[in-house]
Amino acid sequence: MNILVTGANGFVGKNLIAELRNEGYGNIFEYDIDTRPHLLDEYCLKADFVFHLAGVNRPKEEEEFMEGNFGFTSVLLDKLKEYNNTCPVMISSSIQAALNNAYGRSKKAGEDLLRKYQSETGAKVYIYRFSNLYGKWSKPNYNTVVATFCYKVARGEEITVNDKNAEIELCYIDDVVKELLHCLQAKPFIVDDFCSVRETDTVTVGALRDIILSFKESRINLSVPQLNRRIEKNLYSTFLSFLPEDEFSYPLKMNIDDR
Repeated sequence: MNILVTGANGFVGKNLIAELRNEGYGNIFEYDIDTRPHLLDEYCLKADFVFHLAGVNRPKEEEEFMEGNFGFTSVLLDKLKEYNNTCPVMISSSIQAALNNAYGRSKKAGEDLLRKYQSETGAKVYIYRFSNLYGKWSKPNYNTVVATFCYKVARGEEITVNDKNAEIELCYIDDVVKELLHCLQAKPFIVDDFCSVRETDTVTVGALRDIILSFKESRINLSVPQLNRRIEKNLYSTFLSFLPEDEFSYPLKMNIDDR
């Protein structure tokens, strides 16, 4: 099986590719912004499934949203049409596609383009509106507030919370990857005509801050962090991935006597 992954070097792409390789899925075509453009032709000719994860989250200029989230989607679908390849296509969208902002409009445009492509070609398409994704290999000040909080707390930096009672829906990257493998097997979880991740967690920003701060405190006083809930376990794994290398070890006290 030939699997094309766009945005291969991104947060979701790296995690997905690692699991695809671990599970022994055929040939994986990795495409990203620094990939030689002519390879897209070869990949679109041979692909049996496309995970379209490429996109723009934090551009320098607002117009880059549409260029990155709509423009490249158009290029990709045109290439598939050129080679008469009607393999299934999954696209990474966002819950913000329902909002009237530059990012949301660009994501909605990508969704609409994919649905039009489906009606024209008969290809199966899967549209995922992801919420706040977090986990290993995420980027602070880019992917999610979790990455930003973990990065700053791990380095003793201050974190700012404007509204501690605001609720956010979090989605752990391992759950995302698990769902994408279901999608690959044509078994997606569908809610209101959109594909979705089965397991998510809702938490206030204030509670999120307190949980992550507690992880830092547990390393200072050498206590065991409270990991009673799934969200706490996932957040702790994420926090550990942001620790500086010199904080992975503890000094040990040796107690000895004459024996």
